[in-house]
Amino acid sequence: MTFHHSMSFKQIVLVGQETQRALLLLTEEGKIYSLVVNETQLDQPRSYTVQLALRKVSRCLPHLRVACMASNQSSTLYITNEGGVYFEVHTPGVYRDLFGTLQAFDPLDQQMPLALSLPAKILFCALGYNHLGLVDEFGRIFMQGNNRYGQLGTGDKMDRGEPTQVHYLQHPIALWCGLNHSLVLSQGLDFSKELLGCGCGAGGRLPGWPKGSASFVKLHVKVPLCACSLCSTRECLYMLSSHDIEHHPAYRDLPASKVVGTPEPNPGSGVLQDPGGTAWACKEYLSQIHSCPTLQDRMEKMKEIVGWMPLLAAQKDFFWEALDMLQKAAGGVGQGPPTPES
Repeated sequence: MTFHHSMSFKQIVLVGQETQRALLLLTEEGKIYSLVVNETQLDQPRSYTVQLALRKVSRCLPHLRVACMASNQSSTLYITNEGGVYFEVHTPGVYRDLFGTLQAFDPLDQQMPLALSLPAKILFCALGYNHLGLVDEFGRIFMQGNNRYGQLGTGDKMDRGEPTQVHYLQHPIALWCGLNHSLVLSQGLDFSKELLGCGCGAGGRLPGWPKGSASFVKLHVKVPLCACSLCSTRECLYMLSSHDIEHHPAYRDLPASKVVGTPEPNPGSGVLQDPGGTAWACKEYLSQIHSCPTLQDRMEKMKEIVGWMPLLAAQKDFFWEALDMLQKAAGGVGQGPPTPES
């Protein structure tokens, strides 16, 4: 494929089935474009033009700059320059595995970006078939989704519908989520590397642990000193070994006083309480809006906040459209440039 000279991309991923594959392209400006590809017809000797279209995450949230993305057959995850995380889930089964409910799933609008509620800026992520892992700026690891085989590393086999911290692991070099197992590449104080894994151990997925583990355990693998990334299938494990001083996660020190704002379960009833969660979040949102210097900045911030809120797809569309109307009436930005063609 060749593209218009004005298009400059820095990442490419695939999502969907073979006959209806979507090719997602991330531009240097942080925008996501997509085009539909039927891979069964690509071997035919002919040329044709395909229309590039802005993905909904870039269309509805034009102020967001996507830094990187991850994908599998049925979902896509975006991390913004500010460390926010947005999700697309295209099948109800995977959505239920990831979030524990189908309440906000809209089968007619599968590109609706869903914002994950997180306590800090996210640096990088890993996306499996029905579970995911996130690493924040303090080096903390958060896991979410299906936990049938213990692939979340939480020490049990209970599913998690929201990001859950794995407290005994910190400062990973790389993170990988497979079909039903997870891997973490870490570094010791003596700069030696080790590989830890959890979940299903069948087929050699967790070397040394054929029965699997519900917690991250040290695998019987000799890790190269300069290992920096990894990936895994059902039967094979791959590690990339290289050294680049410019591409090393620079984690911050966690503040002594943690910000409390996450609902906590009541030990007696098992029901989520909200001692300061929703109320605290709304106060924080208002503070962020108030700190914006201009009306246009406040409008853009409000659009971003709508994306963070646990609203239904139709409700988010309504607020985004209403904010667009208000922004244009107040002298906001007009229509964007026409969509480039490949």
